[in-house]
Amino acid sequence: MASPIIFGLINFLHDLFTSLWIGGLAFMVLILMPVVRKYFEDKKEGEAFQEKAQKRLKIIVYISMVGLIVTGILMSNQALTKHYDGPFSFSNNYSIVVGIKHILVILMVIITITKSQILDRLKSTSKALKKTRMILIPINLFLGIAVLVLSGISAAFAAMPVVP
Repeated sequence: MASPIIFGLINFLHDLFTSLWIGGLAFMVLILMPVVRKYFEDKKEGEAFQEKAQKRLKIIVYISMVGLIVTGILMSNQALTKHYDGPFSFSNNYSIVVGIKHILVILMVIITITKSQILDRLKSTSKALKKTRMILIPINLFLGIAVLVLSGISAAFAAMPVVP
């Protein structure tokens, strides 16, 4: 068993990476996108500004994804001794919630990579493509909020005594 300080630091990093990723999504959906729509009269100029902001946020998101994988593996190794029976084992309430959370995170990663590595690189002026690219951001924010809810629920289950 790792020392409580090391486990606490791993938890801190996991929470930090989560808040950076989901916070970036919230910033995009709740602040940047509405401001760009409202204050940029020239749509092309607004889109260019938004793309530059997304490029900067993309770096933070990719670092966060890697950090979440590493810290998540370290946390699951620690949790295996208590409630957690391994990835995608749905043997108890804690494992069910964590399994669903992991599925949602995998969906978020797929959406992020698809948007940034495929859709954003297509230089199409198609309205449908632009709309698809923009709708994926709030969808990912919604999934991120669901992940946070499941994290809270899993923390509550983790605090409960182990029932054999």
